[in-house]
Amino acid sequence: MTDDRPRVLEIRHADSEPPGSYGPPLHDLADVTTLRIWREPAPTDLSGFDAIVTLGGAMGVGDAQRISWIADEIDLLRRALGLGIPIWGVCLGAQMLAAALGGDVYTSTDPEVGIHSVTLNDAAATDPVWGFAAGTALEPAAGTVPTEFDVVQWHFDTFTLPPGATLLASSAMCVNQLYRHGNCYGVQFHLEAGGQLVGEWLDSPGSRSLITETIGAEATDRFAADAADTESVTVPLARTVLTRWLSGLTRG
Repeated sequence: MTDDRPRVLEIRHADSEPPGSYGPPLHDLADVTTLRIWREPAPTDLSGFDAIVTLGGAMGVGDAQRISWIADEIDLLRRALGLGIPIWGVCLGAQMLAAALGGDVYTSTDPEVGIHSVTLNDAAATDPVWGFAAGTALEPAAGTVPTEFDVVQWHFDTFTLPPGATLLASSAMCVNQLYRHGNCYGVQFHLEAGGQLVGEWLDSPGSRSLITETIGAEATDRFAADAADTESVTVPLARTVLTRWLSGLTRG
């Protein structure tokens, strides 16, 4: 390990929820410790980490009464925030981060599943990670960010924007798609998921049945192929934004 590589705690909530397209930049640029929180205790000492990446999962914040580690993770994230440790939250991770920041997480009246368009707003234009406006002081190697893109969505919960957070992107079905709080980011959509990962999620009979009930059999059958079609944009975009975020981390 070299001194300039950030030490990242990656929190997984299920074996079926890996970092996907975030994995290559994460492992290229950081020293990663993976915590499988459903079967491993959450660390009490976070001083050995410079950042946290918390991933997706089929459960929700509202399941805390039957899944004990959900409260443990929210406590971990609150402790990390108190120490000034940056957090990147993905889908469930974004909801966990919102809860840790004082937002409300609740079941959405309209589940957002399938391929949906996400649009960055004016606040994102000069954001250090998601910025797309001409003239922003971002390294050319970090790539570019489109203002609108199609991406995998698979969530039945949503959240209120946490106090002090800045909304950066929305979709037609769900306003709070992307937010920043200091150097933390909550990403509701699955930028990391392509056709293969969506196919693996659908291989579970329970998941396929649930998604079929939500979007219909035809849309479910083409979901993995539609997800594969987004990869020409989402894979380089995942590398761009995570590279920008990791490159901006500094040791305390």
